Amino acid sequence: MTDNKDRNEPGNVQGALDSIQEMKRAALWRAMPPRRFGAIIALLAGALVALSVAGLREYHVYIIILMALVLVYQSQKTGVSVRQFPSKLTGIALIILIPLFFLLIVVAQTLSDRLGYVWASLSAGVVLAIAVYTLSVFERRRHLTRVGAEKGE
Repeated sequence: MTDNKDRNEPGNVQGALDSIQEMKRAALWRAMPPRRFGAIIALLAGALVALSVAGLREYHVYIIILMALVLVYQSQKTGVSVRQFPSKLTGIALIILIPLFFLLIVVAQTLSDRLGYVWASLSAGVVLAIAVYTLSVFERRRHLTRVGAEKGE
C-alpha cells in the first residue's frame, strides 16, 4: 500500500530541475571573467615577447608576477572556480601560442636590423597580444553560449 503523499508530482520535480539549471547558469555566469581580463593578459603576454626581442629578459619576472597577480585578483573577485578542465580551445591555444611566442621572437630579432629594435619588439608584442585577445574573445563567446545568454549579453 503506497501512500500518494510519498510520491512527487511531475510539476514539483520539473520545478526543482529548472531551479537547479538556473543555479548552474548563475554560477557559470559568475565564473566568466570580464573582457578586460583577456585584454590585460594579452597585453602582458605581448610585453613578454617585446621584452624578449629587445633582449631585456631580466624584466620577465615582473611581467610574470603581474600576470599571477591579475589571475589571483580575478579568482578572488569572482569567488568561483570552474571544476571542468578548460575547453578544447584552450588546448588548441596552447599548441598555437607557445610556438607563436618563440617564432615571433626569432622573426623579430631577425628583422630588427631592418625595422630597428624598438619597432621589431613592439610589432612582435602586438601580434601576440592580438592572438591572445582573439582567443580570449572566442573562449568568452563559447562560455556565453554555454550559459545560454543572448548574443548582446
